[in-house]
Amino acid sequence: MPLPDDHLRVEITSKACDIPADERARLQTSLAALAESVKDFPDPAVRIAAVYHPRSEVFHVEGKLKLPGRTLFTGEEDPYLDAALQRCVRKLTRKAEAYKEHPDRNAVAVAERQDALDRDVIAPEAPDAGPLAEAAEAGDYRTFRIALAGYEEWLRKRVGRLVQRHPEAQARLGGELLLGDVVEEVYLNAFEGFTRRPTTVRLSEWLEGLIEPSIRALLRHPDEEGETASMARTVRETHAE
Repeated sequence: MPLPDDHLRVEITSKACDIPADERARLQTSLAALAESVKDFPDPAVRIAAVYHPRSEVFHVEGKLKLPGRTLFTGEEDPYLDAALQRCVRKLTRKAEAYKEHPDRNAVAVAERQDALDRDVIAPEAPDAGPLAEAAEAGDYRTFRIALAGYEEWLRKRVGRLVQRHPEAQARLGGELLLGDVVEEVYLNAFEGFTRRPTTVRLSEWLEGLIEPSIRALLRHPDEEGETASMARTVRETHAE
């Protein structure tokens, strides 16, 4: 359900029930008020899930609002779906207003820096424009890598989660396969393909999409790929000193 400014990402799901068009229209008005309350936060997202329980003949609605440093939850039950939806969104709006008074300022700052970096990198219409593209075209991996330093911690967490889905990679982790080498492999693949990237996709999403292929490449050619990644990481760290 898109909102006028598209600042708040909205996902609505339903189980054992449908949300009629008139109720969706009223819900959009309530969500607009929620969007207004979180307009100063970078990349807020809300998920509304409605479930009908035929045995008790009630609708249960759960709301989850993701903000920097905190995810707010609430829920409502009512025999009428519209009432449960409206109360759920109103409660999320009140919680968001309260959170604005006492936010996790460090988490907000980190999210704002990443959001700003995303905007700066994705802004050029042509994939061969911008400082990262210039570094890639010049074959300057160190400059390219340093420019993406803001994604380091975020990318390591994503890589760690995806490695867990690959038993072979998880078994090798800590031995011949280092987490840092997987991260470096992602950066190397980004370096090679940066000027061919789709500019309509956020940089963070594009980088995340490179994790699985990077893991598979390391598993196919552990010695060759791992040595390349380790060498790239060593060179970068040496020049950074």
